[in-house]
Amino acid sequence: MADEYANQPPIEEWKFIDQLKTPLHKKILWKRTKKKKTEVSIFDGVSLDFGFNDQGLLDTGYEDFREFLKCGGINTTGDYKIITKKTKTSCFEEFIIEVSPDACVLKANDTEGIRRALVYLEDMIIGTGGPFIPLAKVKRKPFIKNRVTRCFFGPINRPPLNRDELTDDVNYYPDEYLNRLAHEGVNGLWISIKFIDMVPSRFFPAHAKDHKVRIAKLLRTVKQCARYGIKIFVYCNEPWSFGEYESYYTQSKENLKGNPYFEGHKVPGHYTAFCTSTREALEYLEESTNFLFTNVPGLGGMICITHGEHPTNCYSYTDFFSNCNCPRCSKRKPWEVYHDQLEAMVKGVKSADPNAEFISWLYTAAIQSDTFSSREEKMEVFKQIAGHTPKDVVMQLNFESNGEVVQLGRKHYVYDYWLAWPGPSDIFVDCASNAIKAGANASAKIQVGCSHENATIPFMPVPGSLYRKYKAMKELGVNSVMQCWYFGNYPGLMNKAAGELSFLPFPETETEFLNSLAKSHWSDDYRKVSKAWQYFFKGYSNFPITLNFTWFGPLHCSIVWPMHLKPVDLPIAPSWTFGFPDSGDRIGECIGMKHSLEDVLLLLARMDENWQKGMAIMESIEGKYALDQDRLMDIVLCKAIGLQIRSSRNIFMFYDMREKLPFMKKVAQLKTLDHMEAIVREEISNSLTMKILCEKDPRLGFHSEAEGYKFFPKKLAWRAGLLKDLLAKDFSEIRTQINNGKTLFPEHTGIAPNGKTYVCTDNRKNSSWEYLEDRKTSWRAWNDGKKLCFEARLTSETGNELLGINIEPRRLWPAIKLGIDVTGRKSTYPFDGKWDASVKKDGQHIIVNCKIPHGSIPYFDGKKKLRLNVLLTDVHHLTDGGSWVKLNPLPSRLLFGSHNSADMGWLLPPDHVPEKKRK
Repeated sequence: MADEYANQPPIEEWKFIDQLKTPLHKKILWKRTKKKKTEVSIFDGVSLDFGFNDQGLLDTGYEDFREFLKCGGINTTGDYKIITKKTKTSCFEEFIIEVSPDACVLKANDTEGIRRALVYLEDMIIGTGGPFIPLAKVKRKPFIKNRVTRCFFGPINRPPLNRDELTDDVNYYPDEYLNRLAHEGVNGLWISIKFIDMVPSRFFPAHAKDHKVRIAKLLRTVKQCARYGIKIFVYCNEPWSFGEYESYYTQSKENLKGNPYFEGHKVPGHYTAFCTSTREALEYLEESTNFLFTNVPGLGGMICITHGEHPTNCYSYTDFFSNCNCPRCSKRKPWEVYHDQLEAMVKGVKSADPNAEFISWLYTAAIQSDTFSSREEKMEVFKQIAGHTPKDVVMQLNFESNGEVVQLGRKHYVYDYWLAWPGPSDIFVDCASNAIKAGANASAKIQVGCSHENATIPFMPVPGSLYRKYKAMKELGVNSVMQCWYFGNYPGLMNKAAGELSFLPFPETETEFLNSLAKSHWSDDYRKVSKAWQYFFKGYSNFPITLNFTWFGPLHCSIVWPMHLKPVDLPIAPSWTFGFPDSGDRIGECIGMKHSLEDVLLLLARMDENWQKGMAIMESIEGKYALDQDRLMDIVLCKAIGLQIRSSRNIFMFYDMREKLPFMKKVAQLKTLDHMEAIVREEISNSLTMKILCEKDPRLGFHSEAEGYKFFPKKLAWRAGLLKDLLAKDFSEIRTQINNGKTLFPEHTGIAPNGKTYVCTDNRKNSSWEYLEDRKTSWRAWNDGKKLCFEARLTSETGNELLGINIEPRRLWPAIKLGIDVTGRKSTYPFDGKWDASVKKDGQHIIVNCKIPHGSIPYFDGKKKLRLNVLLTDVHHLTDGGSWVKLNPLPSRLLFGSHNSADMGWLLPPDHVPEKKRK
């Protein structure tokens, strides 16, 4: 199954869609029939007096409540009155519920307050375990005004499939799906759009030729969702830059013809930014947003990434606010450029609909130091942009990104989307505070259901994390939340938790909240379930804090990874997309440079052990819910996540043992091989167990951003078969080699290295010269006992040359990439080790010298064999100028680009003895 698209379950077999269409309410099996003194009984029925004048807007809410009563066996011909009535409140959606012995009165000033009250009343009744209503007075109001999520299975309108939900006839919002979302407090859904598809423009006559089709579908969707009190927000990255050719990220450079006022910052051979510092640009932006909101009345708002995803002005994708070469914007401060851009866009929105929102999303996934500016300098610019937010704009940032977390005694930075660490980051706190001081509003981009940590599940049952997030939001004055990216949005526990936490009064303690949340569905077992959630979160908090473990991490689909006893040196597939071979054995790509393998094994052990403690609680009550399908699915999900964690732990244990195996004595080798075999057998069982769970729960394995299943029954069976073959063939062969005293994996360990080799002497004088393929660039290296030293001689023809030194510090780990251009500017990735470099001219040549302290190379003791390549590229990394080992680039993967680990030679110590001579 190297081609991950092969054998994918077709859309017609996405059975979770049918589940979402099923009625929310099912027959209720009451746990008790005896009323408490603090309750009123509705066992004999109720009478409904829905007197709130809603003009039909609450039809779906009223019908839902009637269906709830029906499922509970409660008739509507009784004496006890349930009344809805209008009353003045302090804000939209605020509601009051007054329960007396004679009547239950639901009050609000708007339809959505009544809708929220009806849902809350249902939860109050379910929480009693019987047909009773607690005698109480409840008053609730939202402090989170916009609670925006997304369709779990809707097209993402991005490569590789490029499906656009506004051009097909599929209904992505069936009634019962919307009903579920309404019950979970969701009042907004976002849909991806592009101006070039949706907005005709006098500046770009070729744009939006079929916009009427998209506008019509968007209008239908707006009306459909409004019936459940849910507004549609359009999401975009605008305006687009201009590329050499039209792509997903750029519009054609041809569109600059006749529009010179849009021509901004240039990155040669890559893109030209859309300059927003001209009158014409601001007119375009205002006219575009106005067109959308005029032609689609009822839109809730627009969410626009104005920094980070791709260029939307002359500063938004330069070297983080440095090195801008636009003749207009380079004379202005970044905040001035952003302010004018946002002001034009929000003006267009508000002139069409004063109630609509414009949310500017500063996507600050990673703020790192570089040649041009420090991390602190960049953060200061973000604060300035936020501090000059126009008053009608909502300023949104990632809640956790760039947060500092201490894990196992060392500081780490978090990037995209975390549930394991609640946040907020300092940069979020500062920017949100600055936006609010400027008179604007602040929004948090979070992941409610699940995150990049594990996106092949419907949601991660750790509501304690959400409690901590929302408590911080309340204290900061945040009033909007974007609850998900393309994933993390399936209805259920976490959506419900977010909805409850969006309203005041806020629960005093985390335990109080968890108990209240569990009581709605777990009856007398709510304290046990609350405790299980706490164990889950305690374990999940040990998720390794590194971006690699999210984007390439094992939790997503280690349950279907092949396992290799013999080294194959194959990369890990990205989690968020398809089109790559199944993950190989380069487990270091999941870890990066900040954690050791020992760290990860310890953290995974903590995750596993705590998850199993919570799982023991859930399994102890499982039998009581044999007739409650929704609760059984919650337990199935917990079991599946437990398997993902255990499988991840097993894989890292397996490869840890494999890498140590060649250096052990015979007795230890055989004992270790037995342990590895036991792991493989457990993984066969894990895959087959997950297969059974997937057959019960079709949500498992689906990744919304990938638009398909990362694991499914057929693939799980395939993996089990692979592992059985591994036991039958490779284990037998390696055991024989050990018994015969053979050296294991000599090419892999460097004992008998294959490919090019370079013996690194202990001084410059004795070092030998090597040439790159072009024969124009030469280099040599030596190890002076404290530093690795490199000298290169090259010829500059364009002034854009970059000398690259790629070093693999440990087998199966990513290469660290050091670069220095002909002007002397350095670049390092993906580590922050210190090193020195210099450039000088020598006649027609340029001499580059680099000195890398041993301590700056992760895992390096100054003596080990290293894998290496030296190459010459363009500073923009677009052209290959030659390399020592010929490059065979792989399809590009974020973090690793097109790097191929096979394109490496060996840097050997001077005392290296080849295998044949050693024997």
